[in-house]
Amino acid sequence: MRRTLLVLGLMGLFAVWALGGKVTITFWHAMSEKHSPPLEYLTQKFMEENPDIQVNLVYQGGYGSLSQKLIAAVAAGTPPTLAQQYENWTTQWLEALVPLEDYLDPEVLADIHPKFVEMNTFDGKMLTVPFNKSIIVLYYRADLVPEPPTTWEEFLDLACKLTVDENGDGVPDRFGTGLRPPNPEIFLTFLAQNEGSILSEDMAEVTINNERALETMEFMARLAKCALVQGGYLSGPFGDGLIAMFVDTSAGYPYNLSAAKRGGFEMKVTKVPCHKNCASMVQGTNLGLFQLNQSEEQIAAAVKYIEFLLRPENTVYWAKETGYLPVTVSGFESEAWKAFCEEHPERKAMSEQFLAGGFGQIHHPAYWDIRNAMITYYEAVLRGEMEPKEALDALAEEIKTIIEEY
Repeated sequence: MRRTLLVLGLMGLFAVWALGGKVTITFWHAMSEKHSPPLEYLTQKFMEENPDIQVNLVYQGGYGSLSQKLIAAVAAGTPPTLAQQYENWTTQWLEALVPLEDYLDPEVLADIHPKFVEMNTFDGKMLTVPFNKSIIVLYYRADLVPEPPTTWEEFLDLACKLTVDENGDGVPDRFGTGLRPPNPEIFLTFLAQNEGSILSEDMAEVTINNERALETMEFMARLAKCALVQGGYLSGPFGDGLIAMFVDTSAGYPYNLSAAKRGGFEMKVTKVPCHKNCASMVQGTNLGLFQLNQSEEQIAAAVKYIEFLLRPENTVYWAKETGYLPVTVSGFESEAWKAFCEEHPERKAMSEQFLAGGFGQIHHPAYWDIRNAMITYYEAVLRGEMEPKEALDALAEEIKTIIEEY
């Protein structure tokens, strides 16, 4: 049935072309500053190749703003044709989306990297496709860190050695590392490395306060004693010379690199220090195509645009320019990407980190609320306001309450 609708949509699209008209689709996104120009370039290239399709890029502010606008638009039945969305957003409007596995060319579907297929599959259907996907890695100053840490123990030891109080006023003039409480994905990365999780595999049991989680949070508490703990992005203090190394997403690469240049030092990138494994949480959003308020012609045009973005040369261009990852097997294996990675060791480290241990967020419809609760207790531990066990027990109870409401 879906294939039939797509064929009819394409027939309608051809009819529009024959009449000399244009099919207009709208793409809501959150790409700003250094990430916006590559998106604009690819979109312009697509429209030059498809002169009868108009893609209107609409910047909706940061992810928080985009999320709120999408919630309102879906509720009103007037969403855009396409939008960036995190997995936990997608779980809130599954029925509003076009099942992309029924529309995309089978060869395009088969080329999406298996890790991303899993992240974009909901209730057995691939409803979204990966777009701006990044991976958590370790950034460090080459002058202060000649040999980057490879284990938790090495990371903690080096972070504390690099924390110095040069004027003796009791306040470090430089911290070994930095931690952002609003980014619990760092904690989740280390939790996965300790073979822990928020919920059991069947999502029926809360496991955030078991022994593995406690060991992980205790490690974070020790690390926080040698870290600059702040809410804002760490590129600023990194460039100011306040931190020597920190764990961040690969998407932050252009910003962190600019900060290093401002600070006058060389920045390097490597994989996150490992524990029982080398897991690293995948960040960034996917593309969802809404069926609400869209004609079959618009759906067909949007499918064509998605397939264009997933071409090997385009996903590699996007990755080169932004710090994100290629999202297809052919992209990762292309000679262009391999050559680029050889010339840029930091990008090679990002690819290797993803291939070695990339994992996504859980597909629970309450994940957004669960994540917000995690931020509260994670910050309390990092700032020394709660003990790890106390915080995790309280968090577990809050998560149980959140789940019961769904």
